[in-house]
Amino acid sequence: MEQQQTSGGPPDLLVVEDNTLHARLVLTMLSEAWGDEAPVRHVKRLESALEAISEAPPDCVLLDLVLPDADGLEAVDSLLVNAAHVPIVVLSAHKDDHLALRAVRRGAQDYLVKGTVTADALARSVQLAIQRHHAENRAASDSSPAPIPPPEPLPDVNEAPTAVAILDAEGAVMFAEEEAADMLGLPLTEVIGVPLAAMCHPADMDRWRAAVEKEDEDLEEIIVRIVHPSGAELRLGITLEPLSDGQKARAAFLAMFQPHSDEGTASSGAYAVVSGWGD
Repeated sequence: MEQQQTSGGPPDLLVVEDNTLHARLVLTMLSEAWGDEAPVRHVKRLESALEAISEAPPDCVLLDLVLPDADGLEAVDSLLVNAAHVPIVVLSAHKDDHLALRAVRRGAQDYLVKGTVTADALARSVQLAIQRHHAENRAASDSSPAPIPPPEPLPDVNEAPTAVAILDAEGAVMFAEEEAADMLGLPLTEVIGVPLAAMCHPADMDRWRAAVEKEDEDLEEIIVRIVHPSGAELRLGITLEPLSDGQKARAAFLAMFQPHSDEGTASSGAYAVVSGWGD
């Protein structure tokens, strides 16, 4: 496979895994992705992970859920409390969709099953986790400490929460915070897999596609109307910022949403929009 490249070099990773065979598998895949010189540390206990993070925070933690001093989501919760500045990718030996959803809702960036994920997929997951975590932090810095839930059926411009979501190359939602689902007026489970273009007003679809497909790097705000399930329209001002996955200059977009009012409709928020992340 072709080794992953990033503008700042390979990410600094911390692998938390007590099973020797599983640890060797993960370390081998990371070596395939970034080479033997990639800065990767390995510890076997949650306590050791917290100490390593305190000494030198990594760019991302690859976390097993079964450790000698932590079991299940206990390890995720502990890291989120003590090292909230570090993104987490869960590496589990079991395919458990319910556990995966709970882990992501708690704050993990991704949930992968050891033995089924490839080195390429693991590397992309790590890169995406780091970029998504940065996007969430940027969005959080622009929001109030305790946003007030929006009223139904439309959020008020002064109370709408900041939200983050990830879209795939076709524009379908891969990841979304619950606040994002609330803004769109849908349960979180019904937002995943839905293309954002399908929510746009028909007259705005060409404007949205043109903004995503344009080749220049200039940042430009576009106004897009999102059709709310109630039939009302939410007007969003979106600024797309191209992001790179290390191989493509425009493999992703950070999109900042700003409120725009018209005839009583308004919305606000921030989305991280990813286009071009394939399997």
